Amino acid sequence: MLILAATVSGYVFGAADKYTEPQEARAFGETTVVLGPEHRSWNGWNSGGGETRGDIDRIRIEYTHGPVFEGDDIGSVLVRWRGDDGEGGHLRYVNPNRFSDDTDQAYHDGDVGEFCTGDFGAGERLTIRMVHNRWQTDGKTGRDDVGVRYAESNWNDIDATDGPFFRTDGRYPVEYGGDRPMEPGDTVEIKFYGPEDELLIAETEATATRFDGSPSEINGDDLDCE
Repeated sequence: MLILAATVSGYVFGAADKYTEPQEARAFGETTVVLGPEHRSWNGWNSGGGETRGDIDRIRIEYTHGPVFEGDDIGSVLVRWRGDDGEGGHLRYVNPNRFSDDTDQAYHDGDVGEFCTGDFGAGERLTIRMVHNRWQTDGKTGRDDVGVRYAESNWNDIDATDGPFFRTDGRYPVEYGGDRPMEPGDTVEIKFYGPEDELLIAETEATATRFDGSPSEINGDDLDCE
């Protein structure tokens, strides 16, 4: 599916209320949303027992044409989904530069810790990892304590081909809302916003599919900024 940035179809106002040239088109190639291809290396992810699908949902986006996405110029990345039953939800990754060294985690003691941003250009792949607690009963974000949801975790991550795009060394306090995590068949939109979360820079969409097979274990130490 080819999706162009929403801002390329016309002129936009500049700071002095003058028309400026439209931004260069950004185009995405294949976008996939796969539910459960990976799981956390923390053994509490399946403390409810019996589940073979992983607790990490993964989005992959092929960027085929356009200017470089600079991490510092993207205010947030919004993932939004909805099923035929009308239920859905959304998850927003705010730019880690909005955090400080002492930003508190939402559900855990301690702070977010070191954070970093990067960039990605045409020909690269972006990977978004989203951790849910469907089968988690242990820890501070167990489903019985906070409800079934996408939860803060240091496995939450946006990764480019050559390194992190949005990443924290501690647990990433993502902004979740809605009825439920994603289900197979949901229509999923991924939107990139400017620094104030108002200007839509680019977007793409795909249909969520269920992973069949044995999920891969992802070591949390591999998702640090260093």
